[in-house]
Amino acid sequence: MKLHSPSADKPSYGMKFLILVLIIAILSGLVSGVLSAMFFARAGPEGPAGSQGTQGPAGSQGPQGMPGTSGTNSVLQIVQNRNDTTQDTSGYAITQWFNMSQFDASMKIIINIQQNSKVFAQFSMVASLDAPGSLSARIVVDDNLNSTVAISSVGPPSAGIYRLTSHIEFLTDPLSSGQHSVQVQFLRESGSPIIMDRTLTVMELISQ
Repeated sequence: MKLHSPSADKPSYGMKFLILVLIIAILSGLVSGVLSAMFFARAGPEGPAGSQGTQGPAGSQGPQGMPGTSGTNSVLQIVQNRNDTTQDTSGYAITQWFNMSQFDASMKIIINIQQNSKVFAQFSMVASLDAPGSLSARIVVDDNLNSTVAISSVGPPSAGIYRLTSHIEFLTDPLSSGQHSVQVQFLRESGSPIIMDRTLTVMELISQ
């Protein structure tokens, strides 16, 4: 009969110690490698920038737009007179034209122009009319060129006093050089209209 010793199946203490040392060495190597990578690994220097690509050719220019319209006349001079006095027309004959310059010299303008210039005149007026009443006005150039007529009128069944505004514009054909007269005329058709604020503007225009 053979006796079995319990210590024969177990590894010796020396072998255990050797295995433990190997494990520690392996773990120490792994930890050391990780720490080295973290603290000592650095990015390499940045490489030189690449050259910039060449710019492509410029696009072709679009077609030119249509030219804008230009005026046909230029203003060479402007003369303007204004008067805010009042004038009762009851003393003037009915249905007859009179020059406003008879009581207001500012409503006649003498303008000296170049050859073939045009005269452009504007007249604005406020009239007070007691119904029924009617007052007409027009612009006259050189005593023979007449504008259209502006009429301020109040008739039945209206009653009371009214203030009406009228405006006229007049453009002549090309005129000869020298002085030309521009004035305003009025005509009382009925009632006793009162002429109030009034403005006469005269311009010299030259064709381009």
